[in-house]
Amino acid sequence: MSSSRTSSTALERVAQLSVWEVFRAPLLIGLVAAAGLVFGLLGDGLWDGLCWLGLSVPILLALRYGTPWIRAASTASDDAR
Repeated sequence: MSSSRTSSTALERVAQLSVWEVFRAPLLIGLVAAAGLVFGLLGDGLWDGLCWLGLSVPILLALRYGTPWIRAASTASDDAR
């Protein structure tokens, strides 16, 4: 019985997020990537630079925020030395 009580209190502590709060960042990242693809189709020169910029944003964000276990593992190994 105590496990069901623990799980119910844990669920109560979860913050309720709106749909906009959940999908705001992925939508923005998708729009930046789509804009990068469109810029790549428009022409050369400045458009190519904007294309690179738009398509590198999702990659940089994935490297920065998508791999916390790699940073944690490297920090733990550095602390062990």
